[in-house]
Amino acid sequence: MLSKRREKCLDAIQKTGLDGVLYALGPNFQYLSESHSCLWQRNAMNTFAPISGASIIPEALLYVNKEGKSTILTIPKHKDTVNSLLNDVVVSYLDQFEDELTHIIDGKKIGIGRDCDQWIKETLSHIDPTITATDVDSLFEDIRRIKDEQEIAHMKKLAKFTDDAVMYVCKHLKPGMTMFEAERMIVDYGLQHGMQDLAFSCTCGFKTRDTENAQAIEPFENERKLVEGTMIAFDIGYMDQGYCSDWGRTVYYGTAPELVRNGYQALQAAQVYMVSKIQPGVTRFGDLYGYICDKAEELGYYQYLRFKREEEGGNGHHIGTETHEMPWLKNDVDLILQPGMIFCSEPKMFFKNEGYMRVEDMILVTENGAEILTKFPRDLFEIDFTKNI
Repeated sequence: MLSKRREKCLDAIQKTGLDGVLYALGPNFQYLSESHSCLWQRNAMNTFAPISGASIIPEALLYVNKEGKSTILTIPKHKDTVNSLLNDVVVSYLDQFEDELTHIIDGKKIGIGRDCDQWIKETLSHIDPTITATDVDSLFEDIRRIKDEQEIAHMKKLAKFTDDAVMYVCKHLKPGMTMFEAERMIVDYGLQHGMQDLAFSCTCGFKTRDTENAQAIEPFENERKLVEGTMIAFDIGYMDQGYCSDWGRTVYYGTAPELVRNGYQALQAAQVYMVSKIQPGVTRFGDLYGYICDKAEELGYYQYLRFKREEEGGNGHHIGTETHEMPWLKNDVDLILQPGMIFCSEPKMFFKNEGYMRVEDMILVTENGAEILTKFPRDLFEIDFTKNI
């Protein structure tokens, strides 16, 4: 019996006129196979990569034909992490994958994703030169965008875990430590608590007031040391059981100038105000940043926002099996918010000569409004550098 998720995906496959889809290890593999314990080959799936997976050889492949028959081809190390209840599992070695696929692929029109796509295209052409490979990396975007109860429960846990991880770092900040050492605490916390991976390259961005370092938002310097008067902009995310978190806050190491302290309060207030304005079935994604700008302007801090109303920067993205799922929260996006969507809103402010701040929350659209999944204290900003919190 097909799961509800598989039924929706199969319907999408059939509507394309394809004979089947073939995905390497990546978000679509995880989502369609429901193999949540399987660790992805993340070297082929960076959202910001200028090129696709190129000739990387996949360690596992998922083929689903238009009748719904699902087969996973995997090397031995993944055999115990893939879902063998919903999928037939064929275990082999990389050098044998092409021969194995000859007996798995049963059509001429095959949809593929961008993970390891060059290798997949070449292999399909070797199997049968008459096979046509079509890019369907985004085929399940609409389905993936609406989370079910199990997905929501897991992402709530991930949000809490990320809250706890950053609180741990805040309690263990020490004068003289480097930015790299702070970021290493994020890594170690995840390793010690069984997280599968980071969701992206995380940042504990040090910006020290009245230094050249604070003249611009970027770059951040790995070896910059923590001293009094440093603003720390966290951008943190973990990946576990096939899902990602993405989280941002800023703390100030020492006593912050009034302008900066009040600016952080304004940024937090703007975020909360935006969430309060969400009406499922009515609010456009393109409306969200306008609410943040409205509140920042009301509080006298609009000029410090990194992006103004008319600019392209946007205010965030969807999140789920990938950190950055489409579409981005930009002004021209007409997509209507629906219950079950989870997105990240990440407004930012910059105070030249002082530093850079961010607030990023994971937000669940509910039947009646929206729920902020990240619960880190909004009033935690200044950290006494002479003692722990």
